[in-house]
Amino acid sequence: MKTIFSFIVLMFLFQSANAQYKHDSIKIEHGYLHYYTKGEGKPVVLLQGGPGFSSFYMRGIADLLDGYKTILVDYQGTGRSHRKIDSTWVGIDKVIQDVETVRKKLNISDWTVIGHSYGGLFGMYYAIKFPNVVNKVIPVAGTHTDNKFQKYYFDNISMGFTKEDKAQMNKIMKDPNRTMDEKTVEIIMLQTKAGYFFNRKFGEIFFNSFPPHEMQMLYNLKFGEAFAQRPAFMNIDIGKAVYALDKPIRIISGRQDPGGEGSSVLLNERSKNSKIVFIEKSGHFPWVEQPADFFKTLNAFLEN
Repeated sequence: MKTIFSFIVLMFLFQSANAQYKHDSIKIEHGYLHYYTKGEGKPVVLLQGGPGFSSFYMRGIADLLDGYKTILVDYQGTGRSHRKIDSTWVGIDKVIQDVETVRKKLNISDWTVIGHSYGGLFGMYYAIKFPNVVNKVIPVAGTHTDNKFQKYYFDNISMGFTKEDKAQMNKIMKDPNRTMDEKTVEIIMLQTKAGYFFNRKFGEIFFNSFPPHEMQMLYNLKFGEAFAQRPAFMNIDIGKAVYALDKPIRIISGRQDPGGEGSSVLLNERSKNSKIVFIEKSGHFPWVEQPADFFKTLNAFLEN
């Protein structure tokens, strides 16, 4: 029954997504910063991860948040917010400044921040830098406060790869008829299906729900590479500042997330005002695999 429910929910989410959102942009020094809004009520901004993903996949959460004004942002260099990529400007401070630019444009006095994956770190850092405009932070499958997890994360993901997956990756990379961007999207899709889901069939449902034109903008490899190439990347550590926050931190993690439980438990134990819920039989995208449990938890965290 849960499998059928999950499928129906996902089909509803992405078939209706384009019609529900107002797309707008802000003229900035290096082009335009694109953002999307939906609904009315208390404002909630949803921050995607990667780093390098567009905001589109976060509609899978935003679509079922009734009674809230939801805001999604394509950070500079991601999605529709085009900018020539280099490591001199790509970084965590630029991301949160883009988020703050959108808040000011919308004249929002304060909002709740939901961050998925690396977007969880963005969200917590945003609360550190702009505490007066944040009501609470809800990291979803994104509770690391530093980059030490990068050393083992791909190993955890690759545990789900079959011989067929590895052979398919090699075939994609050797295909002379694919561009590097096309190869990147296909490899990411394959890795995500195999390593990020408790049940990989939900990965198929997840990606099959994306319109083709959104798939083309799903991930900017150059952004992710530039972000990781910054000299200070591995030294990012916001732990002490996060633990000192007076803002509520409400953690949602999949029990089988490839990032492991340790960072979620540590964040919950060390933060001043935190709660944690693990979603069982779920990997890195708990709203996809267990939507009933996920949205019950998320709505409770938003309301209280």
